[in-house]
Amino acid sequence: MTTRARSALLLALALAACSSHTNSPTAPSGLDGITATQGKAKVDPGYTAYVSGSTTDVQTTPAGGALLAGGGTDSDAGMQWLLAQGGARSAGKYGDVVVLRTSGTNGYNRYLVNFGANSVTSIVISTVAGANSDYVRDAIAKAEVVFIAGGDQSTYVNLWTGTALQSAVNARVAAGYPIGGTSAGLAVLSPFVYAAFNVSSTSAIVLANPYDASVTITNALFNVPVLQNLITDSHFVTRDRMGRLVTFLARLQQDGRSSAPRGIGVDEQSAIGVSATGAATAFGAGNGAYLLSVPSNTTRVCSANTPLTFTPVTTVRVPVGAQFNLTAWTTSSVSYVLSANAGVLSSSVGTIY
Repeated sequence: MTTRARSALLLALALAACSSHTNSPTAPSGLDGITATQGKAKVDPGYTAYVSGSTTDVQTTPAGGALLAGGGTDSDAGMQWLLAQGGARSAGKYGDVVVLRTSGTNGYNRYLVNFGANSVTSIVISTVAGANSDYVRDAIAKAEVVFIAGGDQSTYVNLWTGTALQSAVNARVAAGYPIGGTSAGLAVLSPFVYAAFNVSSTSAIVLANPYDASVTITNALFNVPVLQNLITDSHFVTRDRMGRLVTFLARLQQDGRSSAPRGIGVDEQSAIGVSATGAATAFGAGNGAYLLSVPSNTTRVCSANTPLTFTPVTTVRVPVGAQFNLTAWTTSSVSYVLSANAGVLSSSVGTIY
């Protein structure tokens, strides 16, 4: 072949290669959550899953119950109790855990695997479609333990209500498997949910106006039989939330949603393990938990733009290590009485906490 012929052949091959590259599919630009593979778009499914541990599904015999954690550093003893309530494969070896959240990543995965979980699947839900996905539903249906991480409970209520996620969690709890939650995750375990749709309530603001826009209380997201007629709160002493929990009880009574509501405030680094029978133990560090109850015939002035008057509120502190019965609402700890008078909270023993 002559030099001129060789040059012509090389030019023809280069032109053909350019034509082939030009005609191949390219990824569309400016489309959030969409990539292109061989010309076919892959749509963001509305969730991100992080999986650690074994890929082999296991089955256990669960004991049920609920872990009520107050946020901050998790209680190791409380989380180990929750794993054990899901049932053991052998000594110190437990079932599969699903962690549900709308922010964050896989912070619980290695932590719980190290405590003996067979596997941990953390699922970050970003859309209603994600909460309705087959993947999320099926993962929950195989879990021996469901745990709701901290974050923003308003997103849990907005994204999970009426979805396959909600139905799957309720079905798993009804089948006798345990559930737990911390901080925002604790808020959505109780039958009355402080949803925090607008801004987080503070004691000072809501005692001065119990109908402040920050007080948004919705009905149950999940049905946990051992938690009845309750509203929960977290970061309790650390963020001085006694006044707002008292206000939540006043609103539930004033609005006709419960004649004699009860509240549980759990402090940071503390957790309450509640068995299926209602037997409860306080784990961790922090100040433990506070049990609040009111009779149906309270003295109550609860209206918009008027400082709250609400009494009596019987209060019991349950320190870490102590036990009580949630179903019977009995404890060996000594009770005291809180009173809100014209927006000022006082105690029969001189201290709120």
